[in-house]
Amino acid sequence: MDSNVGLAVQCLGILFLSLLAIFMRSSFKSVPLKFWTLAWSALSVALLILFVAFHVSARPALLYAIYFLGHYIFGLVFITGCRREVERSNRKLLEARDNELLVRMDPLTEALNRHAFYSLLRGPEGGVQLTTSGSVAIIDIDNLKPINDTWGHSAGDKAIRVVARSMRSLIRADDMLFRWGGDEFLVLMFNLSEEETSRRMKKLNGILDENCRKWPQMPVTVTISHGVAGFDSLTQLGHAIEVADQAMYARRNEVRGTLFSEEQAISKR
Repeated sequence: MDSNVGLAVQCLGILFLSLLAIFMRSSFKSVPLKFWTLAWSALSVALLILFVAFHVSARPALLYAIYFLGHYIFGLVFITGCRREVERSNRKLLEARDNELLVRMDPLTEALNRHAFYSLLRGPEGGVQLTTSGSVAIIDIDNLKPINDTWGHSAGDKAIRVVARSMRSLIRADDMLFRWGGDEFLVLMFNLSEEETSRRMKKLNGILDENCRKWPQMPVTVTISHGVAGFDSLTQLGHAIEVADQAMYARRNEVRGTLFSEEQAISKR
């Protein structure tokens, strides 16, 4: 094929791509497409100038310089468009990740919520194998209602946050803390025995007492009741939660019964 014919075909092809990019810009508003349109246009102009340089004897050096400049502009603008596209894709990925975190996270405590828990149970894609063993703990705030009734719901929110903060000092990086309900939390402690989990949970009221004293916004000490149960796989987790929940209720009723007896004794004096 003659070099002029080949160059003409190449010019027409690049010109067609430029026109296609211009047409697409009218339908799609995209910053990267804007740069790519400019890049293809610069390349098509450069090839046209080269075609002219082959047939015009006057000042061919200037035409060749303009041709190489057009190639440089094409490469620079095309790479800029690719970089903008990568930035846009990364931004969308970050936004999707942040939205997913918002869906799975309790905004008050920044603990995981029930949606995150059920996503974990749907399969090993959550990052935890079905054969994972460990312990589950259910934590209930004993005096949240009196705090809300006496000090207001802002104090109740602070009580919930101080419990979540205190829990994080007991669990490990791989454990998972869930806001289970209004005044309840659930903790999954993987590859940890029920006995060790119980030992840790028994420290929680002491840590709460210390944190409430350090936190000037807390008008009263927060206390909790807890229940613990072990599991050998995630398929047994539902039963383990029921056992831990029953143990928590038994402990909570015992605590409230003690408080009620103390109140009666004080009222009789």
